[in-house]
Amino acid sequence: MVVYRWDLDRTYLDTDIFTVRGMLRSAFEAAADKRTIPGADTLLRGLLDADEGARATILSGSPVQMRAVLEEKLALDGIRFDSLVLKDNLRNLRRGRFRAVRGQLGYKLPHLLAMHADEGGTGPEYLFGDDAEVDALVYALYADAVAGRVDSQGVERVLRAGGAYEDQIATALGALARMTPTDVVAGIFIHVDRGVPLRTFALLGERVRVVFSWYQAALALWTEGRLAPSGVAAVAEAVDRAGDLGAVRLAALTQDAVRRRLVAPEAARALVTSEAALERVRDEVHTALDLLGADLPPSVPVTTDYLGFLARAEAFA
Repeated sequence: MVVYRWDLDRTYLDTDIFTVRGMLRSAFEAAADKRTIPGADTLLRGLLDADEGARATILSGSPVQMRAVLEEKLALDGIRFDSLVLKDNLRNLRRGRFRAVRGQLGYKLPHLLAMHADEGGTGPEYLFGDDAEVDALVYALYADAVAGRVDSQGVERVLRAGGAYEDQIATALGALARMTPTDVVAGIFIHVDRGVPLRTFALLGERVRVVFSWYQAALALWTEGRLAPSGVAAVAEAVDRAGDLGAVRLAALTQDAVRRRLVAPEAARALVTSEAALERVRDEVHTALDLLGADLPPSVPVTTDYLGFLARAEAFA
């Protein structure tokens, strides 16, 4: 059974989390007024429609007081989900846990590990986040921890470096002790728009796939049999409609996805050739791929460096 694990702010919802005004506006917005990152709702619906047994879980740093409006927003978007975990920042403030108010590593990683241990699933799992916080680090460390590639000491080391509290560390290590190591994470997609250098994400290994648009994630997920061709076309249409991109920009996104090996060139060509709904971008995509040529940049092996990524991520916080 496939599981899709999503963040909300800056991943699914177009939320301004960088200014006080933006956070206040988000707190008081009605569900119908909340904006979706272009293509996010279409992508998630397409993934769930492609597999009736698929599950969606949502783990967000949004406050628990927003549960009703967030549930309403997801319902308006036609998203079915199995769980929605939100952050209790009022409780954190009452307990004087000020690091926990903004800290996401000590919040998200223990929750993910506990969810996986409680579910007892064997995957595959796909995780979706953004570059506004430390989603990439959380997801990559989660993937390696549940697979047994990183032991409890390694997990504890990163959590302490990220300012996690003792009870958060205990929750994470307790969850690890309850699970049988299984390599379940099939993909990690990080939506970027803050200008964090792509080479920074390379510190987390090839499993982390950076996308500039959810259309690029749709291409990759189609090649893995998780999304129908019509689903890719629907995401392309949603992204185009939201940003008035046009065929040339969609072709450029396709070319970039091929260049960074999110999708094979022959697969991209076959998709736009066979899917009628992508006919309007067909010529532009073929032209863009012709310009790219057959020789893609070589892949460079990397050594995973969680603490190095954490240090660089904090510089962009």
